[in-house]
Amino acid sequence: MFSFLTAKRASFAEALQRRLHPRQRTRLRPAKIASLENEFICDCTIRDISEGGVRLVLDEDLDLPEEFYVFDAVAKTVAEVQLRWRRGLAAGVVYLVPPASIRLFRNTGVRKLAQRLYALDG
Repeated sequence: MFSFLTAKRASFAEALQRRLHPRQRTRLRPAKIASLENEFICDCTIRDISEGGVRLVLDEDLDLPEEFYVFDAVAKTVAEVQLRWRRGLAAGVVYLVPPASIRLFRNTGVRKLAQRLYALDG
């Protein structure tokens, strides 16, 4: 009986870890979050990346909109994302529009995300 329960718990834990896309851990990968209206929200760090989305760690405890932009400062890409879960400073998002080079955006508000002092620009 004990081994049956232990096996059942292990299988449940494995099911929780299943993902649609394999994760790739990152190291201190800086990012920025902006609203769809191009207003800076906060700086953050990308913790995990997959084909389907990213796990973010925010620099401060702020409310996030349901959909927003994430600028990956290392890859110089912008993605439109949707918030899926939130635990403290950590947030999981899925791509609505996959990451694309910042150079492809004509929208000057989105392009400002690549500027070093975007948060102070307004």
